[in-house]
Amino acid sequence: MHIVIGLILVLVIMALLSNRKTRGCRWRMDRSQNRDGRTYFKCMACGAEAFTLNGQPPKGCEKP
Repeated sequence: MHIVIGLILVLVIMALLSNRKTRGCRWRMDRSQNRDGRTYFKCMACGAEAFTLNGQPPKGCEKP
């Protein structure tokens, strides 16, 4: 019985994590795309692209 409850719990957690609306943005820097002193970032969760001046990833989600 414990195994069944554990499997259901794991499936629910996986479903929540795989849903794009429930995940936060995960920004990755791509230095090959940098231009004019701006740093290029792409979100691996939603696909948004952004440039920043300070070299830090964007703070919020910028979904297209």
